[in-house]
Amino acid sequence: MEGYQNGPPPPYGNAPFNLYHGTAPHPHRPGGNQGMVFQPYMPQAGPSPPTYVIQQPNSGSKVPFLPSCGKRRLMSSIFMIVIAIIVIIIGLCVAYKLNLLNSFPKKVVESCSANPIRCNGIKDCSWGGDEVGCVRFRWDNSLLEVMSHAQDDRWLPVCAEGLSSTFSDFVCKKLGFDKSFQTEPVSSRTGDSSNTGLVYSKTTDTVQGSLVRSSCSNGQYLSVSCTDCGQRKTSRIIGGAPAELGRWPWQISLHFVRGENSDHVCGGTLIAPSWVVTAAHCFFDNTKCSPSNWRVYAGIINQNKLSNQAQVADIIVHDRYDDNTHDFDVALIKLKSPYSFMGANIQPACLPMTDQNFMEGNQCWISGFGKTNSISKNISPIMMETEVRLIGTSTCNRLSAYNGDITSRMMCAGYLEGGKDACQGDSGGPLVCEQNDRWYLAGVTSWGDGCGERSKPGVYTKVTELLPWIHSNMEQGKSFGSC
Repeated sequence: MEGYQNGPPPPYGNAPFNLYHGTAPHPHRPGGNQGMVFQPYMPQAGPSPPTYVIQQPNSGSKVPFLPSCGKRRLMSSIFMIVIAIIVIIIGLCVAYKLNLLNSFPKKVVESCSANPIRCNGIKDCSWGGDEVGCVRFRWDNSLLEVMSHAQDDRWLPVCAEGLSSTFSDFVCKKLGFDKSFQTEPVSSRTGDSSNTGLVYSKTTDTVQGSLVRSSCSNGQYLSVSCTDCGQRKTSRIIGGAPAELGRWPWQISLHFVRGENSDHVCGGTLIAPSWVVTAAHCFFDNTKCSPSNWRVYAGIINQNKLSNQAQVADIIVHDRYDDNTHDFDVALIKLKSPYSFMGANIQPACLPMTDQNFMEGNQCWISGFGKTNSISKNISPIMMETEVRLIGTSTCNRLSAYNGDITSRMMCAGYLEGGKDACQGDSGGPLVCEQNDRWYLAGVTSWGDGCGERSKPGVYTKVTELLPWIHSNMEQGKSFGSC
């Protein structure tokens, strides 16, 4: 690796690209004995203690004969020692199990009125949880849609007539972005010839509370983009050449602080100036939930040349994350200070939109600083990349692969013949796919069986399935309780 410190990183090539981590023992794959989650990488322990060799007596030496009573005392002592060892092992197992059960702190439950109503513009819950997740963007033309309680909780478009970028800025700020990037009218909606929509009525604290149902008289609807995302300022390199700085400008390195030093543990993806998407399993115990224990580094391709450090303001782990099945393996990181997307090296990836599909067989890319093979003791100091193919859930759930363990919140990518995959140190990193000349975050590196093994492709959190959770938490802007 020394030769790459002053140049661009090498591609993954034919070496397996692995995105696993592990301070705690690797969780087993759901329903299997060999699986491991893409665990957060933690530095290995120091050198092993010296090995002591017990000298055996020479063949000619004599072992003293023990009288029968001495034998009984010896056997009794051995029996007691064995019982003591068994008791200790059982105690350790129980303690470990209890630690696993308490590894993720319980979130505080929000209090609501007796009959809370979602998306009516009136907060019925203490944190306003009933009024978040009421805005979305459709894949056709980034069409803005808002849930209308008055229309039986239907998603309706917003009429463009009379609205300017000021309203779009309001929408994007509510969702955790700085402002809107682009606003334009769209003349028609795919598959809908009606003019039903929502029109601006008055300014309130919520988007949905500012709108009322009406008819869009000119048949034009509002299209909004909150960020200029998924753009690489460097040209694409063809043919497996080394990746350049700026090739994956949304990739971040998540470090856990140890005294004056810090170590790479997980990857992540910038989606907005103050927001990073990563994996829930990166924060696998109470000590990992404190924002002050973490640092984010962006715009780097070399762990020996860290720059662009950001402190963490909050960590939001999905409250339904299951560390046994690895379902709902997603988390959000809010930064104390936003990154400025001015240069080529730091840019956000696009969040996918509602109804956007990433089809089986599509070629996408993964990147990160994970191990380059499953037996390596250290992560790669250089950011690596590889191209992977999206694999259908039915194929990935075959008996020869993951035997039904892939849920609707997961997706598989890689090659059934093995060779290219994610491994320890890459957890939480991006699986990005290019559509319409922009790169979208399709998946979050989550878990898998080994690294680059045959019939065991990488498993990723499916971002399209968790968009409501992501938008809702960006809108609330903070977690309630640790992690």
